[in-house]
Amino acid sequence: MASTRVDSVLHNLELLQNNLEKRDSFETGFSNLREGFEALKLNLLFLKPVLLCARNWSNDQLKVRLRAFLSKIEAAVNRPGMDINSLYLRSKSSFNLKSVVTALKPVVSNLLRNIESFKQDIIDIYDTLSSCSSSESGSCLRDYELVDFIDSVLQNLIDLLSRRYFESMEDYNSALHAHIEALEDKLTFLKNFIGFAKFLGVEERELGDLLAHVQVVALNAARLSYKCLFYKEDEEMHDPRMCSIISELLEKINPVDLQVYETYVKVLKAPKSPESLLTTQTDMQILKDFNDSLISSLWELLWCRTSFAVSVKDQMKRLYEGLRFLRSILNEAQENMNELNDKIVAVISEAGIVVFSLFLNEMKELGVDSLVVGESAESCAMLVNTNNNVMLIVAQLRGSSISGSKPSCHSFKGQVRKTTRFKPSRGRVPMTDEFVVGLEDEAKKVINRLERGSAMLQIVPIVGMPGLGKTTLAKKIYNSPPVRAHFHLFLWCTVSQEYNLKNLLVQILSSLGKQASVNEEHKVLDEIDLMLNLKKLLLKNRYLVVLDDVWDIGVWHGLCHSFPDDRTGSRILITTRESSVASEVRIGVDSVELHNLRELTKEESWELLQTKVFGEAHCPPPLRMLGEKIARNCKGLPLTIVIIAGILSTIEDEAWSEVDSLTSAIAYDTDRCKYTLELSYMNLPLHLIPCLLYFGAFREDQEIETEKLTRLWIAEGFVSAEEPVQDTEPKRLEDLAEEYMMHLIGRNLIMVAKQGHTGGVKTCRIHDLLHEFCKDSQTRKFPTGVAWLHLLLFSQIEETDSFIADMSFVFGIYKKLRVLDLEQIFLRHKVLPGEVEALVELRYLGVQGAMSSIPSTIDKLSNLETFVVIAESGTVSLPDTIWNMTKLRHLHVVGWNVTCSLPSENLENTSGLSNLDTLSTLIVTLDDRAENIMRKIPNVRQLKIQLSAAECSVGCCNLSHLSSLEALEVLAESLPSNPVEFSFPLQLKELVLGGLYLPWSKISVIEELPDLEVLILLGESFVG
Repeated sequence: MASTRVDSVLHNLELLQNNLEKRDSFETGFSNLREGFEALKLNLLFLKPVLLCARNWSNDQLKVRLRAFLSKIEAAVNRPGMDINSLYLRSKSSFNLKSVVTALKPVVSNLLRNIESFKQDIIDIYDTLSSCSSSESGSCLRDYELVDFIDSVLQNLIDLLSRRYFESMEDYNSALHAHIEALEDKLTFLKNFIGFAKFLGVEERELGDLLAHVQVVALNAARLSYKCLFYKEDEEMHDPRMCSIISELLEKINPVDLQVYETYVKVLKAPKSPESLLTTQTDMQILKDFNDSLISSLWELLWCRTSFAVSVKDQMKRLYEGLRFLRSILNEAQENMNELNDKIVAVISEAGIVVFSLFLNEMKELGVDSLVVGESAESCAMLVNTNNNVMLIVAQLRGSSISGSKPSCHSFKGQVRKTTRFKPSRGRVPMTDEFVVGLEDEAKKVINRLERGSAMLQIVPIVGMPGLGKTTLAKKIYNSPPVRAHFHLFLWCTVSQEYNLKNLLVQILSSLGKQASVNEEHKVLDEIDLMLNLKKLLLKNRYLVVLDDVWDIGVWHGLCHSFPDDRTGSRILITTRESSVASEVRIGVDSVELHNLRELTKEESWELLQTKVFGEAHCPPPLRMLGEKIARNCKGLPLTIVIIAGILSTIEDEAWSEVDSLTSAIAYDTDRCKYTLELSYMNLPLHLIPCLLYFGAFREDQEIETEKLTRLWIAEGFVSAEEPVQDTEPKRLEDLAEEYMMHLIGRNLIMVAKQGHTGGVKTCRIHDLLHEFCKDSQTRKFPTGVAWLHLLLFSQIEETDSFIADMSFVFGIYKKLRVLDLEQIFLRHKVLPGEVEALVELRYLGVQGAMSSIPSTIDKLSNLETFVVIAESGTVSLPDTIWNMTKLRHLHVVGWNVTCSLPSENLENTSGLSNLDTLSTLIVTLDDRAENIMRKIPNVRQLKIQLSAAECSVGCCNLSHLSSLEALEVLAESLPSNPVEFSFPLQLKELVLGGLYLPWSKISVIEELPDLEVLILLGESFVG
């Protein structure tokens, strides 16, 4: 059969590729064939759904046509499949793999051409089947066949996303990519729903409408996914309307239509089979999958749809917590599950009906439909009742013999200290130079290999499982005094799972700490020039290069020619979790000795746990024995230990026994960290979950500016204002967001990368395992709504990839964006695109481009809180209407020698920016206009200005009336002939001066600032 033949060809292609890649792909010529080879595999994979559908379709009228199609596919694949099998057998025994590749090229080319010739036939078949499904009652595929079909479509979508298929295209439409991710989530929900319905034992006649609906949706999804395969040449795929088509399909899956809602609810209300007991692992997984889908849907309702009343939202949050609790129960085999089986199944069914009704009523309320008031009230009553039923299960578990072994966020919640909303770790202040134990002997061994041995260039690979501390050890070695004294040049590069060779080269060159202008020069060079520059730089020097987190041997093949071996004793230190990669990294033919990083001993584990929980203090004696046992349960894995320490530091002493019970389930394998991450995730307060999961939208191993991150959290609505305590000022949202950040750091989920001058957190990052956890659609339960789509679209583009782009499709599609971050995409517009004014819900707008002015219509963005412009050069003129944007809190115009000008005419008729908190870089003239402008921003806390006094002989800069100003940076573009007279506000904490040419006698002005903590004097600040 055609589908069997396609599976056989795919299997042989995988085996053949494995054999060919054991040798250097440049030597065998396979590197030139790889693109066509991958395209062939992808085309074959995308044949599978249509073949499965054609084989199983039960409509007699179409059987003849479908059989003829299957026969054509089989004929097209048969002969090339035999050739590929023959070449695979040759590759097993042949030493001349180049001849195998030569023979393979025409086979791949011809088969790919044959398959692509069926493109229109396949699209027509999907259209016909979809039309047939819509016109008939019932499904033409049986339930298990439909699930298999959805699985194959999901696999196609995953293939497109995981292979970064779209990013390789010149006109890459990132919005389409994000919509496909959302479609993947929704198809998974349909698959889980069918599985749950079958688990309940719903009869065929009750299931028919659901299967018919899912069949139509799945066929449309299959057609869309297949068309995505031809993104490059299909003009329709470049049309922004394609995103709208996918959005419409997503809405057909959500029960926002009454008919769809009734179809879904009918299934959940159908009589249930008495045999639906959780007797097998498969049954348990079905229940967990559907529960996970409900959690994901609830999250979407909570964060992407905003029409619910506060009281309803509170009940929705309770249900969300309750379903998460049930998930933790289902994740563990409980002794008395059969006693709870009926209740758990019933409450999940109830929760499904509630979630579906919330979707329906939310959409109706948006349309102000007065007829649904009764329905909404009924939904709310059902919501409250479902929450009560969940709590009954919780109470029964707590009263049973297994209450101490259940992983439950609720059990912890009762133990968290009540003294404050946030409780940092006991006595622990987050530091960039994290305390490590158990690495001294490991560091000495590696340093010995770096400093001694042959004068030839050598490689030292550090190998270990995820979370074992490879990067920590590498940093410790890299910064150690003996190593710093031994080598001349030090270069660091974090590779990660997804990498770009040019970006890696720029990162290596930039790690030398050269000026920003030199780094900019690197970015305009191509890979060859960058390699030559690096090689030239390293020649005749004893250098140490660290390649951290290497996943693929291709990284080494791409970089190795840049590292000269001129017998100076240079070394390359590599960290990787893959022993196979470390073994293949070599110079010449000599094999490389691996340094396998060991796990921590029991004593070292306890020392690390104790330090992370108590800081410099010692563990209280009553907790010591229990603490040592918890440390042993972590199996010597540092990452597991610090995450568990983050939980222990936020709970009461009495709850440590629960953590002991939970950690005893940690398995001794490579997945042990995932359990710990899930445990920490379950223990997070609800308001911190979106903040943590937001990290998944950034690149792996990326250092993120905390000021920007917290502003993004605020713009997305993750940070909500607290009720002010009597006789105290309410906390600023920025201060609350910083508390959120410190709370996550205290739980050891976020790592401090760089600290600010005053000890705050300047940049942060997360471990790559946690990053993977945040991105994982099965565990993150994060909404797929467009309100946060921007970050997925654009933060993945590294600074070195900044390019000129036409982003008009964004402005045309996403009318309700709250955040649009285009700071790493160079817009070709000379002015801010006029279409942006349609995005009236924006809270955060960041753009980069050649713009020199902002249009007066910018004030249509009346909700804007943060506005960032990265310009090429010169002064960006802000319009008079900027004074109307009263919600603006952060205004930053930055770039190389870039400033902004605020309008100074008719200020008496403007409202001013009383909420403005931070401003940079404002050009200030030394006359009355400057002081008038400053009076329009009375509450600014951070300010960066550039003085301009070309027409003045005497200048005065009076900032003393800015009573909230805490941080000030003053630079100069031009100066009067006489020194500028400054008047600073007394509450200043940070002051940066540069290029002012002040006489040293003026230093007395700074001496008068009693609260000053940081003073930075750049070049020519003072002279004489």
